[in-house]
Amino acid sequence: MQIDIHKIIEAAQQGNKVLKKYFGQNLAIEEKSSPVDFRTIADLESEQNILDVLEKNFPSFSIHTEEKGFIDKQSPYIFYVDALDGTSNFVTGIPNFSLSIGLFEGRSMIAAVVSNPILDHIYYAQAGGGAFLNNQRITVSREKDMPRAAIAYDCDYGHYMEAYFRNLLKKLEQKKVKRLLVNMSPALDFCRLASGKIEAVINNGNEIYDFAGGKLIAREAGGLITDFSGKKEEDERNNVFLASNGTALHRKILDIV
Repeated sequence: MQIDIHKIIEAAQQGNKVLKKYFGQNLAIEEKSSPVDFRTIADLESEQNILDVLEKNFPSFSIHTEEKGFIDKQSPYIFYVDALDGTSNFVTGIPNFSLSIGLFEGRSMIAAVVSNPILDHIYYAQAGGGAFLNNQRITVSREKDMPRAAIAYDCDYGHYMEAYFRNLLKKLEQKKVKRLLVNMSPALDFCRLASGKIEAVINNGNEIYDFAGGKLIAREAGGLITDFSGKKEEDERNNVFLASNGTALHRKILDIV
């Protein structure tokens, strides 16, 4: 099936309007699973705007959103939507957040849109068609040396403070990596990789809507994605993986993770 990426971009743009409207305000928060896992009116309104557009343009497709859950249309096509990826940053006033829409056909990624509302950046990709930022093609960097590499770490809420993360920090310090980023907006990290701003993303257990959009964009920009053993993923819904610029760095980072 031919997918009109512009209709997915339209959905993201409608969500962007909400995020821009509420950013910088003092918003009430509603806790979900823990004190660090919460939502705001911005999450809910952005998600509804996105849903309105997707359901109008893709009425037979299933949709899985962070807030409303699974809308099952018995379709092999499923949109995974995070209407505000980086809610904690958003409510703190840190402009490092995004909106992510990833479309899967079965186990495979086929289309994606990620937006950075504050910078008016729209990243998008379709399987086999390359990756783009505001209609300009983007590619990963070709950096090969650890001391010149910036690496992002993304995970679910339970992994930030555990021993694995502390050990990872020590190993990266020993390799004298240029910088380790913990930005708490996975979708944007994959787009930074795709546009050559950073060299790798270690993804350790996020929910699928956190990475579904950015993962395809990184791959279509020339990135390499494998599981932690270095094997190609059989199911691209896998949430424990390494995405890199595809140089010798990939093997070096796998030796650490």
